Amino acid sequence: MRRFGNDCAILKDFVDNGDFGEIYYAKAIYTRRHGCPGGWFSDKKRSGGGPLIDLGVHVIDLARYIAGCPKPVSAYGVTFDKLGSRPEVRTRPGEYKAADAGNTSDVEDFASALIRFENGFTIGIEASFDMNLPGENNIVILGTKAGATLSPDLKIYSTAHGYMTNVTLDMPTALDFNGLFEREIDDFVDCVLTGRASNAPAEDGVILMKILSAIYESARTGNEVKIDC
Repeated sequence: MRRFGNDCAILKDFVDNGDFGEIYYAKAIYTRRHGCPGGWFSDKKRSGGGPLIDLGVHVIDLARYIAGCPKPVSAYGVTFDKLGSRPEVRTRPGEYKAADAGNTSDVEDFASALIRFENGFTIGIEASFDMNLPGENNIVILGTKAGATLSPDLKIYSTAHGYMTNVTLDMPTALDFNGLFEREIDDFVDCVLTGRASNAPAEDGVILMKILSAIYESARTGNEVKIDC
């Protein structure tokens, strides 16, 4: 879904026009300070995992998409279940309600990993439901010509004529959910009607699941895990 965001479209315009040069690293962050919704989200048998598979999957896919969807080759990851869902911690209005006391809560509360790709591109990922720091949702891109941070607004960092430059656009660049899902649906319908290749093909979903499975296996064994795509 994040592939159809307005923020992604703007950043991709710069990337696809060569403004970033070779993209060699991305930091993908989707963390909550206190935000396990409970229910099946905290039940590994039904969810498959915690914040990595629920939140991290979105920013991993977005970072890989921005970098041109290279093929993953390995992952090294760690997961922690140190805090649980902390149902005793009061939730502020508008936040996710933590899992209720007594409900199953056997997923990780924090995960981190390095994902390597065949062209050398690497993603560092952090995802959490609960941690003792403010939450963050951001993508950081490092390229040979420029770098960028995607949230809360797109900022591009580069050099010009020997000077370091910071570029902000004279238009809204923060992620706006208005129209996002409609663009996703429209893309699918257009693919059906015209035969055009999808901007979010099913194959990429399979690759994402292989990445997530490798991270969880790496966390279980303590070893880097190869990814066969």
